[in-house]
Amino acid sequence: MTLLKKAKKRRNSKSDIVFICVMLSVPVLHFALFWLYINIDTIFLSFQKFELNTGEWVWFGFGNYKLLWQEFTKANSVLPRAMLNSFSIFLWNDFVIVPVSLFFAYVLYKKVPLGGVFKIIFFLPSIISVVVLTLTFSFMFDASFGFLPNVFDKLGLSELVPFDGYFGDKKYAWWMILLYGLWSGIGYNIVLVTGAMTRIPQDVIEAGKLDGLTMWRELFSVTIPMIGSTLGTLLLLGTTTIFTYFLQPKLLLGTNAENVGGYTIALYIVNNVRDAGTPQMALGATMGILCAAVGTPIVFGSRKLIDRFLPAYEY
Repeated sequence: MTLLKKAKKRRNSKSDIVFICVMLSVPVLHFALFWLYINIDTIFLSFQKFELNTGEWVWFGFGNYKLLWQEFTKANSVLPRAMLNSFSIFLWNDFVIVPVSLFFAYVLYKKVPLGGVFKIIFFLPSIISVVVLTLTFSFMFDASFGFLPNVFDKLGLSELVPFDGYFGDKKYAWWMILLYGLWSGIGYNIVLVTGAMTRIPQDVIEAGKLDGLTMWRELFSVTIPMIGSTLGTLLLLGTTTIFTYFLQPKLLLGTNAENVGGYTIALYIVNNVRDAGTPQMALGATMGILCAAVGTPIVFGSRKLIDRFLPAYEY
């Protein structure tokens, strides 16, 4: 009986090992193919150039980095404005979108009338495809049939509508991108923040009320500290938008993004890799490497700063 038990135990152990290996093979393969291989290939690509005569990639050394610097410093370059736009997205997210989301989440958390309905209304833009969402947003502000331009026209304020529309005017285009980010982004944040608030022990709130805790004091002294980990995650995700924000300006501004100052760092990379053809892929890879070199310390520094001011509490 002892031998049979040992043999059965060995068979079970082998089955467990096979099961674990099979389950781990998918994420390991995904990591090796879509992260490790792509990143290593990107590094090598940044030191190469494409020869049109031979149709082959050849070693170029630091030539792409020199070309990128020349592109950055030349007159009418899109890169300085792209960097400014990318950092403005980060500041807009962390200092406007997240605080606005926190305010509305707190109001809903305090169980205002029809709070559930408002939560659904806020969350709706987050469950709709970004393509449909950007199309809807652009239609609202279209100079020909948009809701807001029509309201201005009826009020005799048609001069507030630019001749080329809000998305075609350099003065308004980037502000429309920021407005879209606010309109479409607060719903997702509200759901996460409200969920974190509902986890706060009611004993803490009730004890505070016995000591004369006001609603605003509760927000800043109890609620925000106790949901610090969730707020910290949202703020950290805002930091990453410096190097990842491209789809929204590409969909809202299209090919006119360069003319109206709507470029971002990520959009510059995407256009070089996908739209400008094979020879420009090396320049896009070079920009990606520089973003990783600059972005990694920014993200880690932001993480340390967030952990200092918004520490995670267990309760």
